[in-house]
Amino acid sequence: MANWKINKHFTLMGRFGFDTYSYLLEERKAIGSASGEFGVGRPNVTSGYARRVQNFTESNTDFMGTYKQNWKNVSLNILAGVNIRKQRDDMTYSSTQGGLIVPDIYSLGNSHDPQSPPQERLSTIGVYGYYASFSLGFVNQFYLDGSVRLDQSSTLPVDNDTYVYPAISASWLFSELINSDWLQIGKIRLGYAQVGNDAPFASTYDTYTQFPVFGVTPLFSVPSTKNNSELKSETTKSIEAGLEMTMFKKRLGFDLSYYKNNTVDQILPLAVSTATGYSYEYINAGEMQNAGWEVTLLGAAVAHQKFRWDITVNWARNRNEVVSLAEGVDNLQLAALQGGVSINARVGEPYGAIQGTDFVYNENGDKVIGADGYYKRTSTSDVVIGNITPDWTGGINNKFSIGHDWSFSFLIDMQHGGSIFSLDQWYGMGTGLYPETVFTNDLGNPVRNSLSDGGGLILDGVVDVQDYDAHPNGNPVWEKNTTRVHGDDYRVFGWSKNPNSAFIYDANYVKLREVVISYSLPQKLMNKSKALYGVSFSLVGSNLWIIAKDLPYADPESSQGAGNVQGWQSGVMPSTRNIGFNIKVQF
Repeated sequence: MANWKINKHFTLMGRFGFDTYSYLLEERKAIGSASGEFGVGRPNVTSGYARRVQNFTESNTDFMGTYKQNWKNVSLNILAGVNIRKQRDDMTYSSTQGGLIVPDIYSLGNSHDPQSPPQERLSTIGVYGYYASFSLGFVNQFYLDGSVRLDQSSTLPVDNDTYVYPAISASWLFSELINSDWLQIGKIRLGYAQVGNDAPFASTYDTYTQFPVFGVTPLFSVPSTKNNSELKSETTKSIEAGLEMTMFKKRLGFDLSYYKNNTVDQILPLAVSTATGYSYEYINAGEMQNAGWEVTLLGAAVAHQKFRWDITVNWARNRNEVVSLAEGVDNLQLAALQGGVSINARVGEPYGAIQGTDFVYNENGDKVIGADGYYKRTSTSDVVIGNITPDWTGGINNKFSIGHDWSFSFLIDMQHGGSIFSLDQWYGMGTGLYPETVFTNDLGNPVRNSLSDGGGLILDGVVDVQDYDAHPNGNPVWEKNTTRVHGDDYRVFGWSKNPNSAFIYDANYVKLREVVISYSLPQKLMNKSKALYGVSFSLVGSNLWIIAKDLPYADPESSQGAGNVQGWQSGVMPSTRNIGFNIKVQF
């Protein structure tokens, strides 16, 4: 980075940043291994070897000019610049076929069968960004900030590869008008902004996908997703308002904000008829809305020179809604998952609706049971049975400072609401794996006893004694279920006799997220050193304790999937508790 101060008002800056990483990932499979290539999970009793080589680089080049001017009651800052970002991701993958010729020699050349051509992927992305901003202050109370940016992205069509997004905000520091010891900072802010987003790499022009050779014949096919040469950028429009105050000699403070974001022209892989030769097609469509509140409370319960106790509380609530999708489309399936559930963007619902089968209920909300004594289920799997979005999230951090040398802090993190489908429970209950399938029934006998030995159970629900299904012209007459069903074959507990909604759980949790113990060398010692400003040592533990949760036998945050694919849990390993040691040196 280089700075050139032309005069007291003008400054030029040039900066270059470079980030890169490379790795070699090898997989060695001995005979009897049960995992597929890099965790695909298909049974494989053949030995094998695979190599994945990946190289990633990203460079950022910035040129920026600033102008600063202060008058008696007015201050002005102006900034203008350009950013050039270039990204390259290069991957090659190859594996043996049909096992190894010589056991335990892991080499691509030790392949039993002729190898398929290696899989190769190269993605290059370039974005040129041109930006400018200003900040205007008046009498140290009123501030107006504005900015505009124009991006030109290589992932968009050549004729439509630029997009502009502006922002403007205003704030009033009203504490400057109040001459009082109890108020240190009082600020009101209001802002509006637009943010653009380009398309995924290689989503505009159609290309072919290469498959393993058939004998000696090379095979190519169109991919499963149709690209779109008329894509345009996404746009998110946001408004935000907030109130910030610090009072009583900084013993108490809060920051309250409200926001509303609307994203339009979203780039979506829309499902299409496979008769077209594709399964999906990239389109610009839809509108997504997010609105919510964020609150932060700051307080010093004890503020003494030798001991201080600081408390920080944060709370956030977000409500989102799929306002619209493509014309004539009411639902976009984001993922179809094992167990028969799917994650969806459904018009009128929060983003991430979980769909599946549900219980059948009567007009009083009672679960309906069929003549066989088991629950009835909906005939389709498009019933909304949950949503991945939590009702709210929050946290409480306590920090205790002893003098200037020692400190101790712990963070309690929590989430309320949100849904998760447990495939572990779906399978485990149906196979008798979990202890919930073993109990004493209403007759005082083991539920797994045969019916003739007093086993089994009676499901809680109602039956139609008039058999409305067989005589639809009549009226159903509901009576409490009295039919006893088997408990020894576990079907009554699991997937075979229950809908998907029986295995939907709240993703609530309360966790001891982090504990930190720190010691800083005394300042008197640092004053004797001409090179060091401060040295501190910290013992840090994270994800230490799940205090409370609703999902049995698993961490709600350990669900498989990321991004759009959330709210589904299967085969989760125990959460990892991390403990580390940190040394911080300030020069």
